[in-house]
Amino acid sequence: MTEKNMEKAYDHLQTESDWYRKWETSGLFTPDSQCSAIPFSVILPPPNVTGSLHIGHALTLSLPDIIVRRKKMQGFNVLWLPGVDHAGIATQMMVEKNLIRERHLNKEDLGREKFLELVWEWKDISEKKIVAQIKKLGLALDWSRMKFTLSDEMQRVVRRVFVRLYREEKIYQGTYMVNRCPSCKTVLSDLEVEHKEVNGRLTYIRYPLRKNPKKWIVVATTRPETMLGDVAVAVNPNDSRYQKMIGQEVLLPLTGRNIPVVADEEVDKQFGTGAVKVTPAHDPADFKIAMRHHLEKIVVIDELARMSGPIPEKYIGLDRFACRHEVLNDLRILGLIEKEEEYTHNIGHCQRCETVVEPNISRQWFLKTADLARPAIRAVMENQIVFIPDKWKKVYFNWMENIQDWCISRQLWWGHRIPAYYCQDCQEVIVAEETPVQCPTCSGSRLIQDEDVLDTWFSSALWPFTTLGWQDDSADFKTFYPTSIMATAFDIIFFWVARMIMMGIHFGGAVPFREVLINGLIRDEKGQKMSKTKNNAVDPLDIIQEYGTDALRFTLAIQAAPGMDIALSINRIKGYRAFANKIWNASRYVIMNLQGDEDMEIDVQKISDADKWILQMLNVTVEKVNMFFDEYHVYEAADLIYHFIWDEYCDWYLEFSKSDLDSPHTRSVLKLTLFRILQLLHPFMPFISEEIYQKIKTEKEFLLQTEFPAFNKNFVFPEIFTAVETLKKVVNETRKTRTENRIEPNKKIPIYLQCDSPVEKKQMHDHMKYFDFLSRSLQTEIVDDFSGLAKGFRGVSQNWQILLPFTSDEDRLRELKRLRGEHDKLGKLISQMESKLSSSGFADKAPAEIIQNFKKNLQEYIEKKAKIGKTIDDLS
Repeated sequence: MTEKNMEKAYDHLQTESDWYRKWETSGLFTPDSQCSAIPFSVILPPPNVTGSLHIGHALTLSLPDIIVRRKKMQGFNVLWLPGVDHAGIATQMMVEKNLIRERHLNKEDLGREKFLELVWEWKDISEKKIVAQIKKLGLALDWSRMKFTLSDEMQRVVRRVFVRLYREEKIYQGTYMVNRCPSCKTVLSDLEVEHKEVNGRLTYIRYPLRKNPKKWIVVATTRPETMLGDVAVAVNPNDSRYQKMIGQEVLLPLTGRNIPVVADEEVDKQFGTGAVKVTPAHDPADFKIAMRHHLEKIVVIDELARMSGPIPEKYIGLDRFACRHEVLNDLRILGLIEKEEEYTHNIGHCQRCETVVEPNISRQWFLKTADLARPAIRAVMENQIVFIPDKWKKVYFNWMENIQDWCISRQLWWGHRIPAYYCQDCQEVIVAEETPVQCPTCSGSRLIQDEDVLDTWFSSALWPFTTLGWQDDSADFKTFYPTSIMATAFDIIFFWVARMIMMGIHFGGAVPFREVLINGLIRDEKGQKMSKTKNNAVDPLDIIQEYGTDALRFTLAIQAAPGMDIALSINRIKGYRAFANKIWNASRYVIMNLQGDEDMEIDVQKISDADKWILQMLNVTVEKVNMFFDEYHVYEAADLIYHFIWDEYCDWYLEFSKSDLDSPHTRSVLKLTLFRILQLLHPFMPFISEEIYQKIKTEKEFLLQTEFPAFNKNFVFPEIFTAVETLKKVVNETRKTRTENRIEPNKKIPIYLQCDSPVEKKQMHDHMKYFDFLSRSLQTEIVDDFSGLAKGFRGVSQNWQILLPFTSDEDRLRELKRLRGEHDKLGKLISQMESKLSSSGFADKAPAEIIQNFKKNLQEYIEKKAKIGKTIDDLS
C-alpha cells in the first residue's frame, strides 16, 4: 500500500503528537512471558519523583530505548519495564521547602501522618509529569508493568528482604561513627558525602601538663570547637619528642577536665606537631583510637550541629561554627594559642544540600557487606557481568574490595519504615514482616516501631528482581531474570550498580543483568557541567517543542560514546532537525514517484547498475550498523546511518534514479531502500520513521513490528559497485573543475573524457546518461587523447582526465594559474609524505595496513601530479 499524500514541509509537532498513544493502546510494547522467542529485558533506571526530567535523563533513557527497539525488530521477546523512585531525602526536602514557602509550616507542625499525606500528593503529581515526559521521549515501555519503589507491593518485599537479612545476621544495630547532615536531619552513607577542597585555618593549641602547667603539649586542629569533647591526646610511640609524656595527663583548656596522653601507631608524626587531640564522638579516626584504648566518647555536638553535652554552659546551644569563634577568642585570652596558619583541606558536604557534614556517634542499622561483596566481585571477574567500557570494571573492583558496612537507616519520614519494634516492657527488639501484636518474650503489647526509614538505595538495590516478581516466583521473573543490560551513569556505580549486583545474586540467585552500559554526563558546548546555577541547564521538553524528539534523540545517540561526556550544543540539534527535513524530503520524492506497481522482492537481473550500487551500499551499511549495535557502539551506528542517507542515498542515488523513473524495477528499489532506511532509523528516530512508513506500509501495522535489516547475500555486486564509485569520482572532479573556473552551474557544456583502461571506458559509456545529467553536459565524448582537441580546463580523477573546452584565452590563462598552484601543492604534500615514510618512527611503529594505505595514497598523488604537469605543458 502506498499513500502519496505527504505535506511539503516536515512538521515535527504534528508528526509526534499522536503516534505514542497509538503504539501504547495497540499493546505494541507489551511482551508475553510465555512467548518462545529469546527474552531481552531492560529495567528502566527509575527517575526520582522530585519534579521533572532533565537533559541527563533524556540521555540515560533514550540510549537503552534505541537498543530495545532494535532488539524488538530482531524478533526478541522484549520487556522494557518502567518505574519511578520515591527518593527519600530528595523528595522529603522538596516537600518540606514547599511547605515552608506556601504555608509557613515545618513538618513537625503537621505530624508524621499528615506530612506523609502531602508527600504522597506530591509523588502522584510528579509521577504523572514524569510519565508524560517519558512518553514525549518516545520510550517503548510496557506501562502495564509500571512499578514504584514505595508501592504497597514493594513495601512488602522490602520488609521480607530486611527480615531475611536480619535473620541471616547480616543486618545489625550498632553505635558507630556516622555522617550526619544537620540540614537534612539524617545520617548519610559515605557515598552520599561529597568531599570538597576548602581554605581553612590550622590552629595550634597548648594543652598544659597537669603536673607542670608551665609546660604543655601542642596540638593542631582545624575544628577547635570539638576540643570540648576531647578525651585524650595521642602521639606516635616512635616519636622521640613525646616519649616521656606518654601516660601523663594534660589539662583540657576551657573544660576543667584532665585527659591522658596515649601512644597510637596510627598517629602521623608529620601532621601538625605530631600530637593530635582525640575527639571520638566527632571524628572517624579518633573513634578508632578510642576503641583501641577504651576511651569514653563524649558527644558535644547534637543532631542539628548545635553544641550540647557536658561542656561549659556558655557554649551550650551555639551553632558549631559560632562556637568555634567563641572558643578561639577564649583561648586567645588565656594565651593558649601558639599560632594559626592558612590550611587547605577536604571537608565532607552533603551531596543533596551541600551542608558541611558532621561526624557523629549514633545508634543506627547497618548491613554487613563483606560476604555479599565476594560473589559480586567474582561475577564481574568471571565476565558474568561485563562493563562497557571495560575501564569502569577497575573502579568497581577498587570499591568492592575495600567495601565497608553500609549504614542503612535514615532519620526521615518518607521511605520504607524499618520493620523493627521495641517492647516497652522488656526492651526486646522484634524484627518482623508483619506488625506484631505482642512481644514474643514477655507477651507485652506496648510495642513501638522504629522511627527511622531505610536508605533509598536499599530498595533501589532490589529493583531488577523485585520489579519482575521474584517475591511471587512469577512467570516474568522466570522469563526475564537476569535482565540483559543496565544503562546508567558512572556516578552511581557504587550507589546503585554494585548494590544491585550484591542483592541480585544473594536473593535472585543470579546476576541481575549481563551487561552494564556506562554513559557519560551531558555538558554544555564549552565542556561545563550543566546546572541551574550556571544558567546553562537545558530542559528536554523545550528542545522537543522547538526541534522535535527525533532530533534530540539522534543528537544524543550520535555523540554517546560509552563512558564519554557529551558536549551538547543547540547548533548540533538544529543540524539533526535539518537531517529530519532531509529524510522527509527524500521520502516525499520517492513516494510521489511510486505508481503502485512496485514489488519489494527485487529481481536483480532487471535493475540498473545504479540500483545495484545502492543495494550494495545499503547492504554494507546494514552489516556495519548491526556490528556496531552488537558492540553497543550506538554512536557509530548513528553516524553511519546519517552519512549513508545524506551522502549516498540523497546526494547520489536519488539523483541517479531521476534518469530511470520510467522503470518499475528502479521504482521498486526506491521503495525497498526507503523502507530499509526507515527501519534503520526507527530505533533512533521513531516518530518520523513511523509517519513515513505508514505511506508505504507493508503487511505489518507498525514499523516496530517489521524485521530489522540484515545482510543480504543477493545484494553484492563488487564490479558494478566499483564502476559506480569511479563514476561518482569523475562527476565530482568535473563539478569541482566547473566550480573552480566559475562556469555557471546550470549551463550545459561539452565535456571530453580520457582514460587508458578499456574496462573503465566501457563502464563509463554504459553510465553516460548519469554522467551527462549530473555534470550538466551538453554532450560527452570519451576520447583516446586530447591532442587534437581545443584547449580547456582540466581535471584529474584516478585513471580519468577531464577536459572542459575554453571559451576564451582568458580561460586558458586562469586554468594555467590554477593548475600550477595545484601542482605546487601536490609537490609539497608528496615531499612531506616521502619524508614521513622514510622516518624510522613511522615506518617501524605504524601498523602494516596504515603503511600500505599511506603508500597507495602517495602513489596516487605522484600520478596526479604527473598528469597535471603534462596538462600544464600542453596549455603553455
